[in-house]
Amino acid sequence: MIIQKQDCKMDVDVDKTMQYYREHSLCDCPACRNFYAQVGSVFPRLKTFLSELGVDISRPGETGWDITDGIVDYHFVAYTVNGKILEYDKYEIDIQDGNSFLSIVIGDRYIPNEQKDEYFVIYVYGIKLPWVLEEKIPEEKTVKNITNVFWHKIKKCFKRE
Repeated sequence: MIIQKQDCKMDVDVDKTMQYYREHSLCDCPACRNFYAQVGSVFPRLKTFLSELGVDISRPGETGWDITDGIVDYHFVAYTVNGKILEYDKYEIDIQDGNSFLSIVIGDRYIPNEQKDEYFVIYVYGIKLPWVLEEKIPEEKTVKNITNVFWHKIKKCFKRE
């Protein structure tokens, strides 16, 4: 199915994407579970945007995060979509969703995942969520060198069970 979001034109297999999201495994780290618990209700515009492509907002492929003062800053959240980009190999769409300004970047990049068919990646930047789980918040860190913390968290989330 051909889907156009602003100037980005994509050929998306919505059914295959939906099937993927029903079956792929999830990270069990605390920050990811905090994300799963609330993202769908906090970001309705993003949820609609992603669902039009067959993506389940509460089942990202990868996240990078840090926690400060009880707020989880998701440096990026990545989703995969079965299909290909027809026009533009990287495209950014900005949306206001509630009190948050989100940047959605669509591009042909690889992320570690369970996809077996051709796909492209949607990265979402700007998501910050309060800690809502009824468990202890993981050790909070002040980001001094975002690259080291960022990649540490990514490596941690790559481990699937």
